Amino acid sequence: MKKQMKNGMIKVLILLLILVGAYGLWCHFLTDNVIWKKLKVNGIAIQGMTKEEAIDAISRDFKEKYQDTQMTVTLNGKKFQVSVYPVLGLDVKSIVESAYSLGHGAWYTHGTDRIELMNNKTKEEVTLMPEARNKDELDTVLDEAGILNGSTTVQTSCELTDTDLVITKGKTGIGPDMDALKEEILRAISIEDYEAVIECPTKETPPDELDMEVYYEEVHTEAQDASLGENNEIIPAVTGISFNVKSAEKKLKKAKEGETVTIPLEITLPDVSTEEIEALPYLNLLGTYTTYGGGTDNRVANLKLAVEACDGVELQPGQIFSYNDTLGPRTEERGYREATVIVGGEHAQDIGGGICQISTTLYMACLQSDLAIVERHNHAARIDYVEDGLDAAVVWGGQDFRFQNNSAYPVKITASYDEKEEAVTVSIYGTKTDNNQVEITTEHSDANTCRTYRSVYDEEGTLLRKEEVGYSQYKQ
Repeated sequence: MKKQMKNGMIKVLILLLILVGAYGLWCHFLTDNVIWKKLKVNGIAIQGMTKEEAIDAISRDFKEKYQDTQMTVTLNGKKFQVSVYPVLGLDVKSIVESAYSLGHGAWYTHGTDRIELMNNKTKEEVTLMPEARNKDELDTVLDEAGILNGSTTVQTSCELTDTDLVITKGKTGIGPDMDALKEEILRAISIEDYEAVIECPTKETPPDELDMEVYYEEVHTEAQDASLGENNEIIPAVTGISFNVKSAEKKLKKAKEGETVTIPLEITLPDVSTEEIEALPYLNLLGTYTTYGGGTDNRVANLKLAVEACDGVELQPGQIFSYNDTLGPRTEERGYREATVIVGGEHAQDIGGGICQISTTLYMACLQSDLAIVERHNHAARIDYVEDGLDAAVVWGGQDFRFQNNSAYPVKITASYDEKEEAVTVSIYGTKTDNNQVEITTEHSDANTCRTYRSVYDEEGTLLRKEEVGYSQYKQ
């Protein structure tokens, strides 16, 4: 009998272990991260959602329903619409956390929670109402609504004339009591009265006190002469403005509300006006070009003499420039030295060798400046500092390079030689009356013959004209 009872107890124990094991295994498989509870929050069924999905769904629904919510505030006969949505909020997280707790406690409770869920056929519904959870936003929304514009207070104003600072002292008026208004809005939110028309609490509001030191820093300027910037742009002149701050403070303090106070300005005129700079004849860079090549000491000496002769030359409208006339005879007495020249297509030594590099560079600057070319010749043989068709050969008593100032304003040549870079730069300054762009191109008809063209485009890229400005034929 005892043996039978013992066997029966063992069987019961085994069965119990099997049931416990099965229950534990079931609990293990019931582990997930979604909400089990049959719950609707503001009409949204959150069962089967993760916590993040539920919070997002409820929050989006709240935004859609309340983002355009406005309260009307009246002040001194004016109406203002206050968008209160930034102030509102829902306690979404706590309700979602509570719903999520079913089935997500200790692992061994998952089974009993699931049994409880299966036995509970009722679907719960919760309505969350907005609360003023972001009270710090009230100042911002009231400012955006422009409540202060409803005040009858007249603020102190300042006006600068050519000779005086005119200050009109403000007047005390009726303005909003912002702290009391915020309390009214919070009260309306607490009872969900978003349709309320709130009469703004008011108080006597004096004008803001004008800080003369701060205003002085805003208007005070030092006189500054007009000048030309690095790119020849005009930097306008600045008239100096100042006034006696202490005197202004005393006068303003004694003045009655609404009274006008006049403070004499201390005006300092610049020594150089904008008009004077604008009247300068050589404001704009019309064209510039650089060629590279130095050579022997003798050649460099010749380059420097030619550069010095051309630098600073001014031409009036219609005037023709002659390179030969500008340089004069190339003689030893005048400082020119013997260097390589091209004679009949062959290289030779002669006084003044190398100065064609200056005339060539000037020729290209003239083309870029859209000036009229009167006379230009190519070398008999090719040179190495410009491509075919871009050179300008000169010979004293023979070939010359000449151009005409065909613009309506004077032009000025600047020329320089950079020994370190072995570079010759020639620029032409004048008065630019348009934004046209110049393009120089060459076309070969055979290996030794080419034509040079100048194309002029307006600022929109439309071709205005294309002209032949040079014909060149070189020996093989």
